[in-house]
Amino acid sequence: MPLPPALFLSLALLCLPAAVPAEAPGAAEAPPPALRMVLVEPGFFLMGDDAGGPDQKPAHRVAITRTLLVADRKVTVAEYAAFCAAAGRPKPASRWEDDAAMPAIGVDWRDAVAYCNWLSERDGLKPCYSGSGHAIRCDFNADGYRLPTEAEWEWAARGGRLSKGYSYAGSDDPLAVAWFDENSGGRMHPAGGLAPNELGLFDFSGNLYEWCWDYYSRDAYAEAAPADPSGPAMLPKATPRGPERVRRAGSWRENRESVRISFRARDNENYPGDNGFRLFRTLSPAR
Repeated sequence: MPLPPALFLSLALLCLPAAVPAEAPGAAEAPPPALRMVLVEPGFFLMGDDAGGPDQKPAHRVAITRTLLVADRKVTVAEYAAFCAAAGRPKPASRWEDDAAMPAIGVDWRDAVAYCNWLSERDGLKPCYSGSGHAIRCDFNADGYRLPTEAEWEWAARGGRLSKGYSYAGSDDPLAVAWFDENSGGRMHPAGGLAPNELGLFDFSGNLYEWCWDYYSRDAYAEAAPADPSGPAMLPKATPRGPERVRRAGSWRENRESVRISFRARDNENYPGDNGFRLFRTLSPAR
């Protein structure tokens, strides 16, 4: 049953990180804006597309049983730069590195995981990730920030319980909701320039790829659990550059097919590429 508006607002306010004090006059960088996260309730949906590529089949019914909080946009350059400064890490090399509102590009999967744990600790939340290398584990019931499972990503992209069954995140017209090769002008764009999806979430189609938790498998859908699937349980055969993780959304340089909600892609977890990420949190554990 949908939450009353007053309770929804209270939850949303509780989930915002503490305000960052203003920097002294003359500081080099302004603090990143407050993170806005949207409530996404549990439910059922048809994941995949029988008319899509081989790895999008079969379309199958999936239950998402956790109540989620989902960032309305991808992690930005300003937000990721704060992590790099605090952790003593170099910023990713990018021609957009000085545009604070752009999605943070050139982030590999392991660095995205490290960012999630850093932000969880900063905000007094329980980190989701433990271990290192190929032994990284995720506690999906912890309240900290994390990457979504592929199924959680698609549930949120489709609009959750508010879904109208669009092919792209918020519309059947990709030009209305997605930055891709026909309208991007050959570059990324800050979030908010195009319409959001049914939940008020931006850029789930296009602009920049987003990492998911799952290892990539072409046959994942045929083997998926019916509730809260999280990808192959065992490490698939690695490519020469290492194991591959799922990435979703497409990007500013992709075509219409690649920014469809059901489109699946992958990349090596230690390869930054045209990759960014979006923050998810578990508000209520799996039932």
